[in-house]
Amino acid sequence: MLSACQAMTGSSTPASSLHSGWWREAPATARATVYVAEANGASDAIVLRYGARNSTNKPPKCSMTGEKLDHSQIAADAAGNLYIPNIETAAIDVYAPNCGDRIASIHDPYGADLDVALRNGTIYGAGGTHVAVCTISGCTAELTDPSIVQLETVAVDAKGNVWATYYSQNSIDLIVWPGGAMPGKVVSGYVNQSTPGDLEFDQRGNLISLQSLFTHVYLYHCDAATASCTNTRVVNLRGGSLFGALNAKNTDYQVTGYESDEVDVYAYPSFKYEYSYNNGLRGDYSVQGIVQAR
Repeated sequence: MLSACQAMTGSSTPASSLHSGWWREAPATARATVYVAEANGASDAIVLRYGARNSTNKPPKCSMTGEKLDHSQIAADAAGNLYIPNIETAAIDVYAPNCGDRIASIHDPYGADLDVALRNGTIYGAGGTHVAVCTISGCTAELTDPSIVQLETVAVDAKGNVWATYYSQNSIDLIVWPGGAMPGKVVSGYVNQSTPGDLEFDQRGNLISLQSLFTHVYLYHCDAATASCTNTRVVNLRGGSLFGALNAKNTDYQVTGYESDEVDVYAYPSFKYEYSYNNGLRGDYSVQGIVQAR
């Protein structure tokens, strides 16, 4: 479906000088990729592509520029296409795998987004007080609630229920839109502290909620029908982090270290620390979104 879209101009730096022959990788290998975004405030961002396992701190295979991010999360689909929410243009820009060309730009009529989630061809963009429901052709619906002051992140479970963390007037909360439709229900049992969390569901349906800017990860069992979650575990990370991403096999969890300007890698589900890498990251930028492309 994406290949039918008109190609658009994007700025990317192929890694032919860094990794000769990278474009000849088999599709499955090419998808075993980690994209890491960094930005200086709301300035032009850099998105770097690394190998899936980087315990020897190798340099990025390629890089991309031209997007504007600010504490933003990114996403990738099963084909390896990358989705980046641009806070300046209020669009979700889609790039071909391996730092390829920009192949689509999905305008969000409800406002700029900070996070993107994907499920079965549907694209969800979260920002402001809304989650936009979109396809590659455009956005057709808005999920929102009067309690929302500022959304932070969004995730979709295997049943198509849409979950988002946000600031309300006096607290931080989790909301679910059962079946991905209005109205939303504020969720009970969400115990993240200080900031809303970056959200992701694992293959077993557990909700992983990283405490943005702080050191904890909270795990939950959640029920959309009753709008309730039970906290099953709290893990302490090495340092304050912004976003996290599971690999396809759910065997490792990589997080962007807000304090250390590096990527920390943990075994999953044990959360045993394995290694960190930072080769290619800029000292004058802060590390932000991360996704492990399938």
